[in-house]
Amino acid sequence: MTIEEIRNLIGETEYAYIGIRADDRDYQIGEVMDNSHQLFQDPQYTDFECTELLYPYISEGPYAGFYDGGELDGTCALSVSENNIEEMLKAVRNYGEKIYLIGGDSMEYGNDVDEIIIRDAEVIAVL
Repeated sequence: MTIEEIRNLIGETEYAYIGIRADDRDYQIGEVMDNSHQLFQDPQYTDFECTELLYPYISEGPYAGFYDGGELDGTCALSVSENNIEEMLKAVRNYGEKIYLIGGDSMEYGNDVDEIIIRDAEVIAVL
């Protein structure tokens, strides 16, 4: 899909918030994506002696190697507009095999630069 085609999709959508997300899972156009998880690279502990983990370590699956702080209230993506498509595509490429344009009408900001968490994020296009 060309940048111009993506720009047209963004311009035509009725969603209030649009994001680009990379994922290893297969989604179809119109499907609502699974909620993301709050992931931590480093362990966090419940005590000063560092004996009891606050969040469990994940050893298998898509979140392997991280500590899982729990499910978020939506799907993480990079906020995209008609003016920053190429930049966001470059930024997201290392996070999964498949790239999706997703949208929704409710969002909150994530912890990372340009990150948004879209509630009930629907797949607009498979890029």
